[in-house]
Amino acid sequence: MDPAIGLTPYDVHKHVGFLKHLMIRTGRNISTGTPEVMVNFVTSCYKPDVLMPLVDKITKIPEVVSVINNVNSSVGNSSVGEQEYTLYGKPNITEMLRGLAFQISANSFFQTNTKQADVLYKLIEDSAGLKGDGSEIVLDLFCGTGTIGLTFARRAKHIYGYEVVPEAIEDARKNAKLNGINNATFVQGDLNKINESFGKEFPKPDIIISDPNRPGMHMKLIKWLLEVKAPRIVYVSCNPATCARDLDYLCHGVEEKDLRGFYELKSVIPVDMFPHTPHIECVCLLELR
Repeated sequence: MDPAIGLTPYDVHKHVGFLKHLMIRTGRNISTGTPEVMVNFVTSCYKPDVLMPLVDKITKIPEVVSVINNVNSSVGNSSVGEQEYTLYGKPNITEMLRGLAFQISANSFFQTNTKQADVLYKLIEDSAGLKGDGSEIVLDLFCGTGTIGLTFARRAKHIYGYEVVPEAIEDARKNAKLNGINNATFVQGDLNKINESFGKEFPKPDIIISDPNRPGMHMKLIKWLLEVKAPRIVYVSCNPATCARDLDYLCHGVEEKDLRGFYELKSVIPVDMFPHTPHIECVCLLELR
């Protein structure tokens, strides 16, 4: 609160100030099970000398194992910075999910409710209906840190994951190595900007998992899904409106784009991921007609 220290809050109207966001992520030490806390300061510029007195106080808390500074110099309100600096400890924390260990960095996506994420991922696995004989190719779209695909890996022939955030792909590759999984390939790419070459670098998938963010899937991706005709698609969504739109496209086609639908919606299971809010995740199973 002391203006002399220089920790001024960022004013979104005047575009002045230093502190933009504070993000706190928690995980667990995989050896001891004790809590791990990452503190991420998002600032408008890089001034480590201004932050360090605060960092020194925070790191007296034993659970704090990582202090990160993301620098977002743009006028936008994003919590993801153009530059990332580790001010204390490790650049990531770990969490356990469905018997696997996952490294999580400041900017990579990981479900906020780990207990319900376990429930969610079991439903996704059940919906996918893997044979378990190691014969099937799984394509994991919007894969984040690889959590969904890696939980399938021991029952599949190969997992191919796609994600736009480079840090998340880096985490996904580390997570595969951390868990001794060798049949997973993670590729950094924007699924909203795919072209004719997309799909050439992997075999035809038997199962596709798609877990887009709130805007849902781009029409280019819908078109590709209707062309490749995988036997099963598991669509995971945090936005029922765009979920309903995309399911409609996959089942009934898009008349104005001259696209035919080829899928039948078999089940929709809502999961309460965010207690005391109206928000849910939906796990939807589509099968080729």
